Amino acid sequence: MRPTHLLTTLATATLVAVSSVTAHPCSHGHRGNHSGIEGFDEAYHYARTVSSFDFDDGDGRGRAGQPAWRDPRSHGGSMLDLVGNGLREPINVIISGHSDARVLSDAGLRDYVRTIGFSFECLDLHLGGLQRADLGDGNGWGTELFEYRQTESWGAPGRWVGACWESLYGGNHFRVWKQNGTLADTGAWFLAVSKEKDLRHHHTIDKNGYNNGRDLLVQAAEEGGRWKIWKWKAKTHWVDSLLDAGREGINHDIAQDGRVAVLTVDSVIDIPLLPDIWITTRRRQMLASPFVFVKQTFVQSYQIILTRFF
Repeated sequence: MRPTHLLTTLATATLVAVSSVTAHPCSHGHRGNHSGIEGFDEAYHYARTVSSFDFDDGDGRGRAGQPAWRDPRSHGGSMLDLVGNGLREPINVIISGHSDARVLSDAGLRDYVRTIGFSFECLDLHLGGLQRADLGDGNGWGTELFEYRQTESWGAPGRWVGACWESLYGGNHFRVWKQNGTLADTGAWFLAVSKEKDLRHHHTIDKNGYNNGRDLLVQAAEEGGRWKIWKWKAKTHWVDSLLDAGREGINHDIAQDGRVAVLTVDSVIDIPLLPDIWITTRRRQMLASPFVFVKQTFVQSYQIILTRFF
């Protein structure tokens, strides 16, 4: 048994006990099937657990020639996901299918969100309702693929053991779906982001939690995150026509402003600045022999990349 699976097994009993004590009908609604969606086996989805350790590291990009994302409504989908109580939550962030290819893979998304202050759930355990979404790509109503929660600080060990702090004290979190069906194979990630209250308040959504959660994630993405010599930064395009603003039908009766942030995440090599004495020496070498200078610079840059990245 792998250490990660052993850790999961040992922790399951504890978290099950905690969840049984802290379960509250307001956190995910009633357990009956009030969704109105035919074939939605809610009892199965509430009992299910998900694991973040067995990720697909394959190419997550969409089909060539596809747009960065498609409006789910064009093929009968929705930018509102489905909660088990029949209410909805806004899908308020899209990671564009024209983002860095690494970010569009399952494993790459996990690595990326770790750099901007998120990680998988505490000890990689999910207990509770799994929400569903129809992205209008031909896959119908699909269960969330992943759920990521805020870590207490970007460099914290929580990035590797799970966001246990957020599980106790609340904070930002998001659920993820992939738009990759035959009707819209864009490769884009669709995120339902919200800021939660703490465990004592049964993880209900915080006041203005949909808007605030989205804005906090966008801020972190625009500031960027770093892994070894690679740095990811996002550019944001705001779309106001995908969601109707308001609170009607929204989970916890909390209003949202109807805005969706479309992030295009790019990666760049971020090599620290070289000492001035090195630059001065290199300038003299360039003036003496431009060809040799270019050759040596290429070789040394390649060696730096190999050393720092691999």
